Amino acid sequence: MSRQPGEAFPPLALPCGSDGQQGSVQMPVAEDLDQFRDWLSRAIPLAGQLGLTGIRWSDPLHSQGRLDWQLALAPNLNDKGTAFGGAMSLEATLCGWSWLTLWLRARGIQRDIVVSRASQQFLSPVNAAYRMSCAPLDEQALVGVSERLLVGRRARLTLVQQLWCQTEASSSPVVCFEAQGDYVVLAPAG
Repeated sequence: MSRQPGEAFPPLALPCGSDGQQGSVQMPVAEDLDQFRDWLSRAIPLAGQLGLTGIRWSDPLHSQGRLDWQLALAPNLNDKGTAFGGAMSLEATLCGWSWLTLWLRARGIQRDIVVSRASQQFLSPVNAAYRMSCAPLDEQALVGVSERLLVGRRARLTLVQQLWCQTEASSSPVVCFEAQGDYVVLAPAG
């Protein structure tokens, strides 16, 4: 089944234990990350082409959770045999969108999210499989986000993404790329 431009993809059902009512979830619930990855690849077809081999969320039921994506290099190669900068920028943006989507879903909230501003810095060539990591710039800002969402308003959160990979100069992975994005959780429709 092919989707036409302007046709929304059906949202993934909220995790078991949440009922989807704004502010009704007292304790966050865990997400099936493989199911989320499969849905993401169908909802955003380009996501299925990025070489995303694994998703892990450390401490997903708390504000300070960090989302990690494991990515293969081959689908993201540029003409020089290293990771294409545009692919890394896309992965950072989508990883941030996924962090906020999963954070909301764990709390039983289904809302549209957009990125309003993003920046990136390329620090070192990426020539091996890598990991994209995402977390809030300021964990305390999540309190304000929660408060705004509970009263049906839109909310903004800054997320930071770092790409970690092994380099010839280091025996352990180092940050080869950094990005930062401002994500907006839109107010409910209607």
